[in-house]
Amino acid sequence: MATALRLARGIAISSDTTTEVRFDAARAVCEMRAQDGSLLESRALPPGVTFAALPARSRILFGGLGTAENGTVVLATGARARHIVVNQRGRVRVQ
Repeated sequence: MATALRLARGIAISSDTTTEVRFDAARAVCEMRAQDGSLLESRALPPGVTFAALPARSRILFGGLGTAENGTVVLATGARARHIVVNQRGRVRVQ
């Protein structure tokens, strides 16, 4: 998930446009979309991993300068969880 978010940021910077990463908890996938809404990539979560928490709009937008909306995605499997945090500068970190 962190890699997909970093890739979306890189695409946004290189194309100088907005790139959106949408999270679909029901299907357990994240989709990367271009500014025009076209699908760039879709990634499914591994078996047994679920979205435990998502940003308010179930998406994170990256701007052409690499900036982003703040957001935290929590992935869980059993009692273990990992937080993937995106700050306003577009930096992605895993906790």
